[in-house]
Amino acid sequence: MSRPAHSYLLLALVLIAPVAAGALNGLRAQPQRIDPSLYAGLRWRNIGPFRGGRVNGVSGVPGQPNTFYFGSVGGGVWKTTNAGRTWVPIFDSQPIASIGAIAVAPSNPDIVYVGSGEADMRSQISYGNGMYKSTDAGKTWTHVGLDDTRQIGKVIVDPRNPDVVFVAALGHAYGANPDRGVYRSRDGGATWQKVLFRNNDVGAIDLAFDPGDPQTVYATLWNTRRPPWSIYPPSYGPGSGVYKSTDGGANWQQLTRGLPADAVGRIGVAVAPSSRARVYAIVDAKDGGLFRSDDAGATWTKASSDQRIWGRGWYFGKVVVDPKNPDLVYISNTGVYRSRDGGKTFGEPFKGSPGGDDYHQLWIYPGDGDRMILGGDQGAVVSVDGHADHPTWSSWLNQSTAQIYRLAPDNAFPYWVTGAQQDSGAVRVRTRGRFAGITMRDWEPLCAGGESGYTAPDPLNPDIVYGGTVSTCNAQTGKTTNITPEVDLPTPPRHTWTLPLVFSPADQHALYFSDQYLFKTTDGGAHWTRISEDMTRENPGVPPNLDAATAADAPESQRRGVIYSIAPSSVRATLIWIGTDDGYIHVTPDDGKTWQNVTPRELTAWSKVVMIEASHFDANEAYAAIDRHRLEDNEPYVYRTKDAGKTWTKITGGLPRGVYLQTIKEDPKRRGLLVAGTELALFVSFDDGDSWQPLQLNMPPASMRDVAFHDNDLIVATHGRGFWVLDDASVLRQLTPEIAAASAHLFKPADAIILPPSTDDGTPTQKDEPAAENPPVGAIVDYYLKTAASGPLTIEILNASGGVVRRSSSADPVPPIDPNTLVVNAVWQRPQEPPSAAAGMHRFVWDFRPNPPAGGRGRGGRGGGGGGGGRGGLPPVAPGTYGVRLTVGGQTFTQPLTVKPDPREVR
Repeated sequence: MSRPAHSYLLLALVLIAPVAAGALNGLRAQPQRIDPSLYAGLRWRNIGPFRGGRVNGVSGVPGQPNTFYFGSVGGGVWKTTNAGRTWVPIFDSQPIASIGAIAVAPSNPDIVYVGSGEADMRSQISYGNGMYKSTDAGKTWTHVGLDDTRQIGKVIVDPRNPDVVFVAALGHAYGANPDRGVYRSRDGGATWQKVLFRNNDVGAIDLAFDPGDPQTVYATLWNTRRPPWSIYPPSYGPGSGVYKSTDGGANWQQLTRGLPADAVGRIGVAVAPSSRARVYAIVDAKDGGLFRSDDAGATWTKASSDQRIWGRGWYFGKVVVDPKNPDLVYISNTGVYRSRDGGKTFGEPFKGSPGGDDYHQLWIYPGDGDRMILGGDQGAVVSVDGHADHPTWSSWLNQSTAQIYRLAPDNAFPYWVTGAQQDSGAVRVRTRGRFAGITMRDWEPLCAGGESGYTAPDPLNPDIVYGGTVSTCNAQTGKTTNITPEVDLPTPPRHTWTLPLVFSPADQHALYFSDQYLFKTTDGGAHWTRISEDMTRENPGVPPNLDAATAADAPESQRRGVIYSIAPSSVRATLIWIGTDDGYIHVTPDDGKTWQNVTPRELTAWSKVVMIEASHFDANEAYAAIDRHRLEDNEPYVYRTKDAGKTWTKITGGLPRGVYLQTIKEDPKRRGLLVAGTELALFVSFDDGDSWQPLQLNMPPASMRDVAFHDNDLIVATHGRGFWVLDDASVLRQLTPEIAAASAHLFKPADAIILPPSTDDGTPTQKDEPAAENPPVGAIVDYYLKTAASGPLTIEILNASGGVVRRSSSADPVPPIDPNTLVVNAVWQRPQEPPSAAAGMHRFVWDFRPNPPAGGRGRGGRGGGGGGGGRGGLPPVAPGTYGVRLTVGGQTFTQPLTVKPDPREVR
């Protein structure tokens, strides 16, 4: 698009002195770090969805037929002891989230090895930091090295010696590195030896023992790489193949006789437990398929060319053999295929449903071929009748491991959170369930957005949702309409896995979408206007971290980028910022009539602008989160401009080294309050990015793909653990360093809404069903104590005339539960804790009930940390103006409180 002459002059002046201007911006104020204890009492609440995400690593436990493990590619390690009825996360204490492989020592079931970093080579692949080990069946973990392997495809443990471990390390996804190949440890992970290595481009992907002789090991190598531009399959380079060692890994021989030699990629290998000479290999190659050896790998014959079992082999490539029948073979692909004749024929998938479930790893119990665990794109499932023609499986709808991309809350009450879930499709989840919690009744597939696109609920009608590239749908009726603007373009549209689609916060009718062009509609997609030319780099080139094969495997056009982020201004409707995935930032002040390239000088080609955030307070201010991990640069990059992009200041103080950014957002109510999500954790800044500090609290590590403020809540979309909500984040908006110096502080409560108590209105959803908690029902009162109170602490709710409506004290006794008097299980007894008098930040919930009558507390109970309430008891107070009074250590603090009616009941 043409640029006016004054724009070139302005840009020239900008380039003369950005360093000096940036330095002045950097000296404007000292970083304002807030004592974390001031907000340590806040808690993230997971709301699901309970629809599992991708699993690459699975294992059972010999001798424990109901115990299984799975490793989520973005959500850590999980364990079941009841054959998949329920799952528990057991890896949340560790700093990494992506899991590539799991192995349990057959001779000691308490010893579990975990290889971190998925090896599926998807474009949104996350990374690991080596190997972990547990000696107590997953209760505790120790990191045991191989830090820079990043992606691990397989781990196997000697069936007789739990200290002998082999690891297939695929290595870096975007560049050459020496930490690839097959590693061996003989001392339980204390030390490692690289025993099979070809070069810095060739990694290992699979391993298998000879079941009769653990000195005999099979391994497969794979040369693959990901480019920075959008392309579906990764590249293949020379060096892939099958290898065998007969001396415990000291020496290796490549097995080639009868195996493909042209364009060989990923290979999976398995040895029949009941016939050690029978070896299978599923090979992705020009002449790929299933290959079989009956002489321990010396020679091979092709057993099957069935495209269903080896198509898209870079993503699958796993084969497993029944423990007692060498002719019973399983291969994972879009479905799981089974052959009963040694791989010659495959009938219908014995596991697979419409849409393509995509399966990756099957583990079969050594003594019972009916018992198995299967990992796929929808999670992990267990079968106890695997030999049946149509086996039955445990549910994958009980694992909160969804990989979400971007999130968008709607304006309903209570509101829904929407987003695209990788491999499963778009989803929306209620933030407050209709009954006692958030269950299967409170999340649902969404009719727009697909598995990776943006979702954009209409701000004026929450039932209407836009998504993908672009369609619109009615979430109530399911009616979907294609309204894409990608017609009659100067050049064919370019796509990447996720393209932005956002409403303007300043004009709720304006919706923006982009590929390499930016589009706008103000009538729900009936008419679109293209408001930019191609805004990407004309020739971003090939970065030096790519090998020759990957560089050659590229689109013909030199232009390969897209507009990856759109940020319409909150303060000026015609002001729009955009960022591309090849490293450009542009801004238009006039809705696309003119554009200025305001890219920071240090942003080289293929620096992905993952998120642009326009200031909610000043049209000249914006923030940019940059991801350069596709260039083998994993450092965090966040930039801030205060002069409409003339100069940029890097604002990364306090962010951990070596962990790249995914998003940045600004609080629309407190200027300078920023939240940034990295590939592993969440951070907050109270001083406009000059300093950062953790906001992880109780949330497990995961890729923090997006953040949104919605009224008083803060919402996060993780790529591996679903959605999380920080209910009523008002504390973050009120924090100052002065509060930390005070002996006590009472935060101003947010307006509270009277809602019915959370109940199932009958037989409740059972505790072993997947469910999340509802937010508290009541007025939230947050306070801080620098030191523990020496005497009782009291919280009083006051009416408009100053009278006490409700009084709670830290000295209130907690009624003991006598199990001999219970008529229901103790798990149904809600704790009613009094307000805490311990040091730190605390949250207390008043349930809108007045003090109970003298001589009894009534059926409703008193207001405790859980909110109390329930059916029966005293009715709630009337909406109106109230006050909160905190008394502690001889000091009294008061704050106003507004109580409002349920907006759904207001006529």
